[in-house]
Amino acid sequence: MVMNIEGFKSILLTLLVVLSGVLTWNVWTFQPTYDTIETAPTVDVSIADERTNSELIKPSQFLVHGTENVRGTSSESEIDELLSTMYDWTFFSLRYNAALSDSDIKDLTHGQNRVEIIFPTSIPFSAYQNVFDFETSQIPDDVFDRVVIQLPQEGDVTFPVYFISYDTKQVYEARVDLDELPPLNDKIVSKAEEEYASYFPYSAGSEKTLYLPQGTTEVVQYKYYMNSISPQQFRDALFSDPNAVSVNSLNSTEDQYLHQSSLMRIDSSTNTLNYVNPSAAEFTTAGGPSELLQKSRRFVNDHAGWTDNYYLYRLDPSVQEVTYRLHVEGLPVFNDRGVPHLAQMDQKWGDTRIFKYDRSLLSLHFEVPSTTQTTLLMTGYDVIETLESSDSFEPDLLQDVTVGYYISKDSSNDFYTLEPMWFYLYNGNWKRVPIDGGDPVGLE
Repeated sequence: MVMNIEGFKSILLTLLVVLSGVLTWNVWTFQPTYDTIETAPTVDVSIADERTNSELIKPSQFLVHGTENVRGTSSESEIDELLSTMYDWTFFSLRYNAALSDSDIKDLTHGQNRVEIIFPTSIPFSAYQNVFDFETSQIPDDVFDRVVIQLPQEGDVTFPVYFISYDTKQVYEARVDLDELPPLNDKIVSKAEEEYASYFPYSAGSEKTLYLPQGTTEVVQYKYYMNSISPQQFRDALFSDPNAVSVNSLNSTEDQYLHQSSLMRIDSSTNTLNYVNPSAAEFTTAGGPSELLQKSRRFVNDHAGWTDNYYLYRLDPSVQEVTYRLHVEGLPVFNDRGVPHLAQMDQKWGDTRIFKYDRSLLSLHFEVPSTTQTTLLMTGYDVIETLESSDSFEPDLLQDVTVGYYISKDSSNDFYTLEPMWFYLYNGNWKRVPIDGGDPVGLE
């Protein structure tokens, strides 16, 4: 009987061991069936194009200072020709020149036998680090608004190029090998006398010299049909969770898009957008010009928002503001204050995030050839005489004068006229030069 019990235990133990082995094998080899989870498709927030620094930063004009007169142009093709020549140069021995007085800097900028390249605002050196070929990687944390090429004298083996901040009176000097000069002479300097307009200097107070054309200026007037970008594209681009955005109609022409603290307002009557994020309003420390330019470009690139030829027109690190202005045929486009941001793109930044973003929803679609005509604008002398005829005019407050386009919408359709006019920057504000004694008109 004892033997039978012991035999039973042995058999039972063997069965348990086999069962344990079978269960262990099942655990090891078990492959559960999972439901397939589909990855949510990435939302493409691209609206138009991205831009590089070289595409966004353009001079407004250049002047060839000869021994007897000054010739210049604002032609976009001529400016591109000059820049393409300089892209092949190597700039070496870049250094800060602290030994120059204010009068020295004026002479350096406007003296004889040089090419003066003028930008509409201060440009950080870092923005041109990958545009121009600087021999050194130690680029100054500074800005310039003029580049002056001093033509060499006989016997020179190099020639100097100066990067000048006209307002702060800071000058950096670099050298370029003489072998690089022939293309500049062939493409720019040698033809200046015959092909570029003659300019005269005007002293805007004691601090600034402006150059204006002596003769009349012929500029083509255009009419364009405009495309309007869908607000939904900007909703997807500017809000972190587009599906959570609520939309409210403020009136027949204005809609408001809201999510958390971010607000986007669309005005269909003017085709403009205003985006604001109040939580990013304050900045504890103003970032430098290089940082401000970099993040402003990256912000628009992130939604490929460069719809037309917008160029850097104002960079103000002290208030963390940036303006990119629409250009047509290389000329800036302006509009009345009553239609803000129709021809410009404005940004205001907090410490790391965008606080305000104002821009147009329009893009140039096609030109109407039948409406194209040439306009003859008054001489630079007439412009100065018109400005000085005002009793309230103060030369010290005149900062710039330029030919540009005034954009206005036809009353009955979606066509916009680009009318050539003279404009001037006075005490920080752009205005139209009055015609036939009229009052100046403030602009955006």
